[in-house]
Amino acid sequence: MTAHQRPEVLAQAVLDALNRAGVRGMNLLELTGETGYTKSQVKRGISVLRESLPGVKGSDAVYTWDPTDRVYRTFYLPTVAEIYEILRMRSEATRSSRILTGTIIPHARKSRSKQLRMLKRHYEFVVDEATDLLEPVE
Repeated sequence: MTAHQRPEVLAQAVLDALNRAGVRGMNLLELTGETGYTKSQVKRGISVLRESLPGVKGSDAVYTWDPTDRVYRTFYLPTVAEIYEILRMRSEATRSSRILTGTIIPHARKSRSKQLRMLKRHYEFVVDEATDLLEPVE
């Protein structure tokens, strides 16, 4: 393989490998062996999977990361899909909160800083609630 591949090529190789694996799914090491790409190339293919492929873009196609088995899947398992979406929501809220804290709030005009701090608190609330949802039930 060449050092540089287009994101669509990487995403298609990952999708094909995951479709062949079916319900079992594949971990990162198995994906590198199956696709013939390096870890970073496979991670890049995973990261652009939903955005780069026309058949997956804007569809309800399932792609999940299962933190319990540590595998990627394209097969729909309701509990795994729910956990994956909560993880994504938490990471996006964390990222947005950090952007607000590090760059936007310090440079905001005084008239906007109150609303921005309130928005930051909302993001922090989402992160806390998502973390609570992901904790095991006793």
